[in-house]
Amino acid sequence: MQETLSILVADEERSTVDKVIDAIKDYPSQVISCWSREAVLDTVLQNQTVDVVLLDFQQPFEKSFELLSDLKAVAPQSEVVFISKFDEEKLWLEAVQRGAYDFLAKPLDSSELKRILLQATERHHPVKARSVKASK
Repeated sequence: MQETLSILVADEERSTVDKVIDAIKDYPSQVISCWSREAVLDTVLQNQTVDVVLLDFQQPFEKSFELLSDLKAVAPQSEVVFISKFDEEKLWLEAVQRGAYDFLAKPLDSSELKRILLQATERHHPVKARSVKASK
């Protein structure tokens, strides 16, 4: 059975979803998109196989941190990577301290995005990550 990389993209910009799809097009993958924060938890609860959640980091920042905490509580096997136009090291450090796997600045770089998605998957699902990489 072929393993599939499962990614949830929570961003209001369609271009972000397209960038993720393009970055991992060479791998067996499933990209689920949510256009609102409200749908993120419901989607993760319904689809417990999400490997990585790409979460748009927006103001007010505390709301993003609350959603991170909620996600880690209901799906600890899913890694959360914040993506944001706010390129501030202080925010990045706080995000990682609060449990995010990483923080990527917009506009997203395809090769960096692919690297982070595969590394984040490998953290909790090493066999799946190796299988996905080998299928390329």
